Amino acid sequence: MADYLNFELNVEALADRLRVTVGDSPVGSVSTDVTNPFAADEIARIIGVMEGSIQTTRAQRQQAARTFGEKLFNTVFSGEIFAAYLASQERAGEAGLRIKLGLETSGALQDIPWELLRDPRGDYLALSRQTPIIRHPRLLTVRPIAEITLPLRVLVMIASPTDQQPLNVEAEWRALEEATQELRNRGLLELERLDDAQLVTLQRKLREGVPYHIFHFIGHAAFDDSSQTGMLAFEDPRTLRSVPVSGEALARELSEENSIRLVVLNACQAARQNLKDPFAGIASSLVARGIPAVVAMQFAISDDASRTFSQEFYRALSEGYPIEAAMSEARRTISSTLDNLEWATPVLYLRAPTGVLFPKARSETAVSTGGVRELLRSPGCLLRGLLVAVALIAIGVLLRSIFPPRPPGPANTPTLPIEARDVDLTITSLRFLPPNPAPGQRVAVSMVLRNSGSTDSGPFKWAWFIDAPQTSQKPTLEGTVDNIGPGMSRIVAQDFFFPHWGTYVTTAWVNYDSSIPEKSFFNNLRVSPPVNVTAPLTVDFSRLPDGTPLLESRDLKGDEFSVWGFHVGANSASGCDGAIVRVSAEGEANRLTTGLPGSADQCTDLPISFDFDSPVGGAQIEFFATTAGTYTVDLIDGNGKLIDANTVTADASNTSTISAPASGETLSTVRKVVFSGPGKAQIAIQRATFSSPASP
Repeated sequence: MADYLNFELNVEALADRLRVTVGDSPVGSVSTDVTNPFAADEIARIIGVMEGSIQTTRAQRQQAARTFGEKLFNTVFSGEIFAAYLASQERAGEAGLRIKLGLETSGALQDIPWELLRDPRGDYLALSRQTPIIRHPRLLTVRPIAEITLPLRVLVMIASPTDQQPLNVEAEWRALEEATQELRNRGLLELERLDDAQLVTLQRKLREGVPYHIFHFIGHAAFDDSSQTGMLAFEDPRTLRSVPVSGEALARELSEENSIRLVVLNACQAARQNLKDPFAGIASSLVARGIPAVVAMQFAISDDASRTFSQEFYRALSEGYPIEAAMSEARRTISSTLDNLEWATPVLYLRAPTGVLFPKARSETAVSTGGVRELLRSPGCLLRGLLVAVALIAIGVLLRSIFPPRPPGPANTPTLPIEARDVDLTITSLRFLPPNPAPGQRVAVSMVLRNSGSTDSGPFKWAWFIDAPQTSQKPTLEGTVDNIGPGMSRIVAQDFFFPHWGTYVTTAWVNYDSSIPEKSFFNNLRVSPPVNVTAPLTVDFSRLPDGTPLLESRDLKGDEFSVWGFHVGANSASGCDGAIVRVSAEGEANRLTTGLPGSADQCTDLPISFDFDSPVGGAQIEFFATTAGTYTVDLIDGNGKLIDANTVTADASNTSTISAPASGETLSTVRKVVFSGPGKAQIAIQRATFSSPASP
């Protein structure tokens, strides 16, 4: 596969906000400040859920991860950052977009599981090969380039101190052997096991002159909160008890040998960091001293997940995937086979410029462009080329730091649109008429689009989102403009019915699918001032939310008004199973009634319930009393508990009104409103008005 394009995100914690900067992307750089919504207790809770110190059910853990991941995505990928992200994805195409996180100045956010970043429109980014997530520290030592020769050598140190929780190290060793069996059989890869887990033993082993390329540690690690230092549990040869080894001490030995390009720390909390010193952790100490790539665990990981990760990770590497893609493959395997959140535990620190290894050209008769594809195309050495490519890419992180990268060519550079146009589309105005709509009110959404460039724009799309575009599945409104001339403007407008109460900060977006090239993508969005919708929602059942008039009697499914935040239905009773609500359009005003499908004169006295997605503050029901008697409105909370009610006595053949709460105050927990009448009385609601819980 072609090499990834970069989308570098740097997060800086300021006094009460975050500064998010795109430092490197296919569409340029941009920076924006956003509110920091993550309090200390929320950070502590998600970490507790992920590491298992907070006991929850599987469903609760999954929901907590999803909620946190989407909140994190919406915070970081907001406004212009989100526009740059989508435009970068469009540019990257099949090559994929590598999300590079710079978190050294993010304060307490360094500790959160960024691997949970979840696009509300799709899935967790880290689970896809198209959007791998890596940590990309900036303050690093640049190590000299070293060439390698086959076989690739993996040094595996196994530490199992007697005073630590027992690990199934033999099972993990077997998993490594199985994952690399084919390569080892062909002499392209070597595994060497080191059971004497002492730092001095490692020092002496590396001094023997064998050029190891990967160091893989199986054992325990911990992060000391008091000293804010990460420690690996090596072994005392006499007592077999733990000997703490800091990341700095391990890095000191590994960085002496320039041949080591990848370190895999299959140990719990090896990715934890010091908030004041980002390079005091184990993994961060290694990358700070020039190791191109480090894989480490940020939380405790089970034996099953550890084995699954190692096996699939090395297998994907041996199949030719870059290290970032191999991480995503291993994550998905954990997710699918173990069905838990441990896929988010591994962290990849990548300092090398790419996760793809390009073998050095060796042919004297042909110029090599590098890569697996050329080796596979070579008819004279197909088998040998395949084996060499698979073996070399199994090391993953030797990457371009081993051989200087060639200038970008068509194999690893996306084809960008080349147009003889100078186009710069902006939105100069976004308006609503009327400006302060009521729920369910028809509103004209209009915007003025301008081409500030010097040539015609050609056709493009525009969109309007009632929510933030990163949370919406699709635009609320959208349209196409055939062309805007240079320096010209165009007004576009469509109608919309505001659905419910709340404060809406809407977003207009021109050229939102990046279908035409522009000088700047960052001025394509315009966010409206807050639109506050607090007026009562009145429904007279004369039309549907999309404006369709109800001119004839018709049965309702109940979800016709769901965009206004409620469902309507008939409460069941003996002999009335399957009863529905229907609109009766036989008089001067439409009436909401009940009945059996196909038998409008049966089950007409059933209560009608309105079930709301969000709380309402109360209800006023205007009804036609077909029978004299007592009519009732019940207000019920989300747990089915009656929290208020009111009754009224009505004469027959009269129109009456009943409200709850009767005092005119509002409640904040009402999720269901039920209107009922005396037995044998036909229920006939002419108008229902529901108040916002924020109403005075």
